[in-house]
Amino acid sequence: MNTLNKAIVLSFSTALVAAPAMAAPQDHHSPSHQVQNYHKAPVQQHKVVHKKAVNPSHDWRVGQKVPVQYHSQSYKIDHKKFKKLSKPGKNQQWIKVNGDYVLTNVMSHNIIKIIAG
Repeated sequence: MNTLNKAIVLSFSTALVAAPAMAAPQDHHSPSHQVQNYHKAPVQQHKVVHKKAVNPSHDWRVGQKVPVQYHSQSYKIDHKKFKKLSKPGKNQQWIKVNGDYVLTNVMSHNIIKIIAG
């Protein structure tokens, strides 16, 4: 019986000593953890850039060149579908940008006339 009591007391004392070690907070500053951080790629933060909408009737003037992004076919319009647009002359084309109509020279891309939409 004496041996049984010693075994029980020893088991409880071992459990009491081990319990705080198991409940202790994890050490995140160990050397092995720091080495792992050196191998991680830096986190890139992306800036969101909001472009201001172009308002040709306020931002552009007659004689200026139309920016390259507005030279595509998707901006070109047929003057016949809009009553307020005159027939373009030779080497002229109407484009529509954000609701405004801009008459341009297709050779030089200069603005000839702007009509607010």
